[in-house]
Amino acid sequence: MEKINVNTTESNREKERPILGQTADGATVRDRAYSHFHTEDGVVTEKLLATALKKIDAGGRSYIAEEVKFDYAIGYTSCVKTQPDDEVVMVFRKGRPGRTPMNKSRASRVTDSLAIILNRDPEFGDNNYVLTTCFPGEIATREPWDPGISSDEERQKCEEFWATHSLAYDEKVIDMERTEKFNSMSEEEKELELLSEKILYSGVFIDADDLYSKAPSLLENRVKTPHITTCFRPKEVDELNLNSLGKDVRISAIGYGNNGKNEGLLAKLESDDPETQKACDKIEKPFITLSLAPGARATDTGSLEFVTLDEPIELTGKYGLFMQGKEVFEIEKPGGD
Repeated sequence: MEKINVNTTESNREKERPILGQTADGATVRDRAYSHFHTEDGVVTEKLLATALKKIDAGGRSYIAEEVKFDYAIGYTSCVKTQPDDEVVMVFRKGRPGRTPMNKSRASRVTDSLAIILNRDPEFGDNNYVLTTCFPGEIATREPWDPGISSDEERQKCEEFWATHSLAYDEKVIDMERTEKFNSMSEEEKELELLSEKILYSGVFIDADDLYSKAPSLLENRVKTPHITTCFRPKEVDELNLNSLGKDVRISAIGYGNNGKNEGLLAKLESDDPETQKACDKIEKPFITLSLAPGARATDTGSLEFVTLDEPIELTGKYGLFMQGKEVFEIEKPGGD
């Protein structure tokens, strides 16, 4: 089975989606574009994964997280229970935006379980799934910094789990350069760095009731948090434009597009605050996703052919951050009162 080439161009990654196997009830499972299926050292082989998938009943669930047990050892799990006297250090793992607790006092242990996480992938049809990740061992929660956390309750569970668990120390998976850079920062710089890890995107947020009273949506899935993205998954604190938080933005929707998958508006943005206006001006094509068909992605709304509206739709918005399931318009800055 051909694996995804991680060096392929970003535009082609969505096309390289090999089938990894089928579930017990016949659902097809494909790899994700940025694969989290690791076969280094033969720990989890494609054959082993295919066998495990056959033991799962998908049942049409949108999200599946299961541990599949074998009657023999399949490899080693690095997730260990942290004991009070253990030496634990916080490090950045390669390819991860946040820090992970790694335990120098404990080694990886043999396991007979394979953790598998699947998400329904209607892009290929109703009975299709994408492999979010799989690894030897038991299901673990997201790490507390994960921007995909969707609620305060979920974040609390994640914090509780990682307060008592850690990964066995493995220098090969550590991004030493980034870890050392973080450790050399001032406390204020560290606080800002830790904040940015939790943010999925920054943008101009629009009141949903006002928007849909002026621009009724036609497709099945209406966007719950309508916005215009200024930066997706920021890599640096400077990209967040924290001084613009809560600042008002005037929005004129000047174009409409709908191709049956994505429905959206093309917009112009104006702010009385120069710094906020500068952030808005950096957006190459400001658009608002109104609604989506099943399996469609909001990012594709920008590719619509927009037809000029006879009269612009006037809206108002606020500059903010989307962080772990909620909009944020104000934060306590490090070093402040």
